[in-house]
Amino acid sequence: MPRKLIFALGLIVGLIAVYVTASLFQPQLLLFPHHRTFGGTTLYSDTPIPDAAGTVIGRADALVRRSAIFEPGVLQHPVFLTDGGWRWHVLSFQTLTAFAQTRPLSDAIVVNRSSLARDTVWSGTGGERSLSGVLAHERTHALIRQRFGLVASAAYPVWAVEGYCDHVAGSSTLSDQAAARLVAEDRQTPALVYYQSRKRVEAVLLENGGSVEQLFRTAD
Repeated sequence: MPRKLIFALGLIVGLIAVYVTASLFQPQLLLFPHHRTFGGTTLYSDTPIPDAAGTVIGRADALVRRSAIFEPGVLQHPVFLTDGGWRWHVLSFQTLTAFAQTRPLSDAIVVNRSSLARDTVWSGTGGERSLSGVLAHERTHALIRQRFGLVASAAYPVWAVEGYCDHVAGSSTLSDQAAARLVAEDRQTPALVYYQSRKRVEAVLLENGGSVEQLFRTAD
């Protein structure tokens, strides 16, 4: 086999290995030159990280601590801030509608385009949420996996999982008024699904006395 072909094949295999490793385990391989730690959370970014990050992390910490299944270890999961560009596309597998994603095997949180100063994050389709709320949402996914196990958490209905994560975050993409307009217009959107899931979860928790275990045990 010609040396040039061997070299090309080796380069391709190497790039694939870096891609898989970075996507699933080590986002640091995609060159995040700046990092700072606030509380227990280390932030990575391709641009300098301002002091305002401490306020955002503090808000996210306070939100997730309210969860009845809170475990302190969730605050140790690193957060990778992207500008919505190539790093986001590599790490999120081209997911345009997401504000953030948690790597399935490392629990690292990868964030779409955001502003720490404004405590805001945007999806690729123009949606907007608070960054602190989105971080609390993603951390709650990790809490669910820790409490109930990876297999069980993957089998729970979407409304229960995403609704509980938004419940802990204390908000959804839609306001009550915006959701009501979509319902009146008979328009179903992903944002409305999340909103309705949060409301359903809150109704169940109110009825069962706030038991998260019962929420997931009886979800169907």
